[in-house]
Amino acid sequence: MIILIDAGNTRIKAGWVNPDTCERELTVVAFQHADLDQLAHWVGTLPLPPTSALGVNVAGPTVAAAIEKILSKHNCSTEWVTGEPQTLNVTNAYANPELLGSDRWLALLGLAQRPHPKLEHADTTPCPLILAGFGTATTIDTLVVKKAGDETQADNLHYQFPGGLILPGPALMRTALAENTAHLPDANSNTTIYPTHTHQSIASGIAAAQAGAVLRQWLAALEYYGLAPQVFATGGGWPLVKEEVIRLLHFTQGRLDLPTTPIEWLPTPALDGLAALALQLQQSKNLN
Repeated sequence: MIILIDAGNTRIKAGWVNPDTCERELTVVAFQHADLDQLAHWVGTLPLPPTSALGVNVAGPTVAAAIEKILSKHNCSTEWVTGEPQTLNVTNAYANPELLGSDRWLALLGLAQRPHPKLEHADTTPCPLILAGFGTATTIDTLVVKKAGDETQADNLHYQFPGGLILPGPALMRTALAENTAHLPDANSNTTIYPTHTHQSIASGIAAAQAGAVLRQWLAALEYYGLAPQVFATGGGWPLVKEEVIRLLHFTQGRLDLPTTPIEWLPTPALDGLAALALQLQQSKNLN
C-alpha cells in the first residue's frame, strides 16, 4: 500500500492506493498542521501496512519533516514530487517546470487521467479543460490536447499545460480586508448583484473577483483554441464563490450562443494525480 499526501498551506490531505489492485481509499482524511498526530493514528488503521509514501508539499520544510518523521515510525519512506517538464500524459510549458507548485502539477495530472468529458466520437476535437482550485490561494490552470496525428481516443490523449493564474483565495481576500482596513469586518454573507450592507458587499466583491478570473481564462481558451473549455472546480473555498462563478459563466455562454455546461466538482485531484503516478512508478519497478 502506498500512502498519498497532499500537504497544503492550511491542511494536509491523505489517501492511499494499493498497487496490486489499484484500489483507492473510500474516504480522504484531512488534518490541520497542528493536528498531525492524527496522521499517525490514521496510518495505524489502514487495512495493510504502507510500504512507501508519495506526496506533494507546499506547506514548507517543517511540515514535510514532521510528516516524514511520523511515517518513518511505520517503516514508510516518503518521496516528495515536484514539477517536471513531462509526467504521465501531460507536458509542462512552465518556463522553469520545477518552480510550478507541486500541488497544481499533480492536480493537473489527476485531471488528465479522467475520461474527457466531451469526447464522444473519434473525430471530435477535444476541448480545453480548466481546473479552478479555490484554496488558500486560487489557481486557475488550463490543459489543452496535443494532437498526435488523428488519435483522439481518450486513452491516447496527451495534454499540454500552457500556464495559469494565481490569486488570493476567497478566505484570504476576506481576511486581508479585515486585517488591513480600519472599519471593514471579517465578512460572512450571501452574494448578490447589488449588495446593500457591508458584509454582503465584501462577500459579493470577493465572489466577483474569483468569478472574473475564471471567466478570463475561459474566454482566453475559447479565443486561443477555438473551443469552449470545460471547467472543473476543487478546494474548500468553492462554496463561497460557486453561485457567482456559475452565474457569470452561464450568462456568457448564453450571450455567445454556446451550450450551457455544468462545472464539475473534483474532491481531490492532487491525490488522484499522485495515485496515477504511484501506480506508474510501481509498474516501472516491477519491470526492472
